[in-house]
Amino acid sequence: MPEEATPHAAIPPIINPKGHEAFPTFRETFMVYVTDPTANAAIRGFGILLFDLLLNSWGEWPKHPEGIFRADLRAVIADLRCAQGSLLELTGDAFSPETPHEGHLASIGNQIAHEVGQLADRLESELGSWRGEGSHA
Repeated sequence: MPEEATPHAAIPPIINPKGHEAFPTFRETFMVYVTDPTANAAIRGFGILLFDLLLNSWGEWPKHPEGIFRADLRAVIADLRCAQGSLLELTGDAFSPETPHEGHLASIGNQIAHEVGQLADRLESELGSWRGEGSHA
């Protein structure tokens, strides 16, 4: 009886920041767990459909009190905080590296988590409250 080939797992994409809009819906920290390539592609396709449907109707919903630009910036801050949290979770005290290289990567990831937090803090400070009182407003 022939041995079955090990299926290949779907791996996270390399995303060019200029092409980020091709990945509109689900964070890659969620998609990393969908390793079946067919399921991964289906969820990504559904995400694009969901985003397109949303874009076709979002203008009919209540407007953000501070405008879409500032609301988008707040959404970016929220995503930065999620990235920061993911890095801290991956590289925190509970992480036990299996190799010296993993230990090195964890150290770098932990440093970057703090840098991401500082960047989010900076943008949040400049943005200020919902009324627009940033540090330079």
